[in-house]
Amino acid sequence: RDMEIMKVEQRKDAFMPLFLLADPSKDMVGKYLDQGDLFVLYADGVAACVAVVVEYGPDACELKNLATAEPLQRRGYAGQMLQFLFSTYAQRYRTMYVGTSMQMLPYYRRFGFVPSHKVANFFVDFYPEPIYENGIQCVDMEYLKRSL
Repeated sequence: RDMEIMKVEQRKDAFMPLFLLADPSKDMVGKYLDQGDLFVLYADGVAACVAVVVEYGPDACELKNLATAEPLQRRGYAGQMLQFLFSTYAQRYRTMYVGTSMQMLPYYRRFGFVPSHKVANFFVDFYPEPIYENGIQCVDMEYLKRSL
């Protein structure tokens, strides 16, 4: 497979269909997209996986969005993106945070993330519609962190 990861500076909203796989609110995505770094993993010329990273204080960054196109999921693209982000941001920051749902905790733990804190009722308070993953309503935002 021909694969490359590129930083995208222009027309970031062109990738909105991918962002919405990980974050169902265009408004929420819009809040962090402009201030974040967008990386796109291209597999055989197709945008397979996207990630948005923002600064989270002087020595930390936060992964705000990580999504893989549905037909290309379970091929390791998100994991390759994470490894790329770890090495890229290790030069500038000591810690990476990610806020996620309960259902995604095991995924991020596989990559060395450990529990940090939680924001109670985040998905209820900040999203107009209830969000469900695997039939379970997302309520609290679970924050994890990883040393870089």
